[in-house]
This record gives sequence, C-alpha cells and structure tokens, in this order.
Amino acid sequence: MRLPRPILSVAAVGVTALALTGCSTPGTTTDAGSPSPSAAACEPGALPTLTDGVLTVGASDPYEPWYVGERTSGEGFESALVYAVAERLGYEHDDVEWVDVTFDQIVAPAEKPFDLAAYQTTITEQRRTAVDFSSPYLTTRQGVIVADDGPYAGATTLADLEGAKVGVTAAQTSLDAAEAAWGDAVEVVPFSAAGDGMQALSSGQVDAMVMDVDQGVAASTVYFPDTQVVGTLPQPGEPEQLGLVLDKDSALTACVSEAVDALEADGTLASLRTEWLRSDDVPELG
Repeated sequence: MRLPRPILSVAAVGVTALALTGCSTPGTTTDAGSPSPSAAACEPGALPTLTDGVLTVGASDPYEPWYVGERTSGEGFESALVYAVAERLGYEHDDVEWVDVTFDQIVAPAEKPFDLAAYQTTITEQRRTAVDFSSPYLTTRQGVIVADDGPYAGATTLADLEGAKVGVTAAQTSLDAAEAAWGDAVEVVPFSAAGDGMQALSSGQVDAMVMDVDQGVAASTVYFPDTQVVGTLPQPGEPEQLGLVLDKDSALTACVSEAVDALEADGTLASLRTEWLRSDDVPELG
C-alpha cells in the first residue's frame, strides 16, 4: 500500500483552549489578539465569508488523528472541530466547503482562498505578522519516534539518544525543539515533510523522528507500525498551541475565536481530545 506522503507534514501543534463564552464587550481582546465582536457581528450564518452562506475551510491531505477518511466525514479531531465551530457560527454541515491548500499557503502573507484553515498550525509571533489565529484549541508537545528494532528503542532520556541522527520537518517547530533539547549532541536531519522523515526512519536512514506527539502516535500505530513513540521533548519556552488560521485582519477572526472559546467552556473540545487523541500517557524524556 502506498504510504500517504503528506502524513504529518505540518507544523505542530498544541493548545490549551480558552474558557470564555458569549460575546465580549467591544474593545476587549481575546488571547488570540483580536477585538471581541458584538452579538450582531457574529449573527449565525450571516458572517462576511468568501461566499455568502458558505464557510470555506482550507486543509491539506487528510491523515489521522486529525482527519479520519474524507475531510467531510466529521471524524478525526480537526474535522470534528471544524464542524463544531461551523455549527456555533450558524453553518450546517453542507454549508462547509473544503479547499486544498499547502501549509506554505496557509501561513504565507497572501490573500487566502479560505475563510479559515485547520491544519495543525502552531501559533507563533512570527506567523502572527502574516496571518490571524483563532483562540488556541490544543496544547501539544513534540514526540520522539524510533524504530522498534533500532538501537534507540529503549530510550528513556535525552542522553540515551545522543549521537543519533534525528529527523525533523524543515521550517517547523520540531526543528527548534530538537535543537533546544540536544544542541550539538545529535545530528539533526531536515525533511520537507514528516512523512518523508518517517519513511527514512523505517528504512534506517535516520535513528529517530521528532514531530507533534499526537501525529507521532498515529504514525506509529496506523501508518508506520514498525515504529514507536518513546517520549516527548521538554517544552522550550512557552507551550506550543494550535489555532485555526485566517487571513490577516480578517473580519471573521473574533467570531471564530469566540466559537472556539465556547467549545472549550462547554466541554466539547475536551471530549474531542479524549475521543481522537492518544498521547496523554507518553512520558517526557528527562
């Protein structure tokens, strides 16, 4: 079976979502950095979307645990999240249209072909200069994946992996996390997509691969069953959080953030994390 090339090809992720509900007082700001909307501005189904009555969502190729089957299935963490946000905004399932975009298109400073994008995009200050983010919906960690029969299968500490060739996704947060964790003690090998790195791991070209831990769990159980997640890297600095991406200064940002906040407050996000993500028991490498 052909392995899905785009698997795990995105910046990773993570997010403790906010616990705010309803419309905030005009002039205040959410943690996503956007003014809170008035009730009229977020009237269900009447937002200034690219196409009237339609919520256009950008994503790349679907893979678990974010998308199970087609993106329209509503199964998988981000597919379910999108439809929950859409419902909060007043859009039915059939009112959501998906468009194919690359990760570079999502974070580039250019006009977007979508109203929002859901593709495990880590919120960073640098990216904020080019795009808007919703309130965060997940806090994530960077996981370390190794081959079951490789020399590092028993690793429990960072020191156990010293001297290894460690794959990362170029221009993603896994690169910074790996360099912060090991410095020069490992050889960091960048790949254009994490799926390429996982194939290199399976073939013995690298000894380990660093990526979002939830992606890593899916990779080792669904796509690359000859591998395992041995632990997560210590968090360098602020926790990594994932957010929905919108065009810079989008009129929708505050309303989308409000929807995410409400889903956190009513327990929907917690339920989705429990249903679709399986990384809570992965230990941190000391």
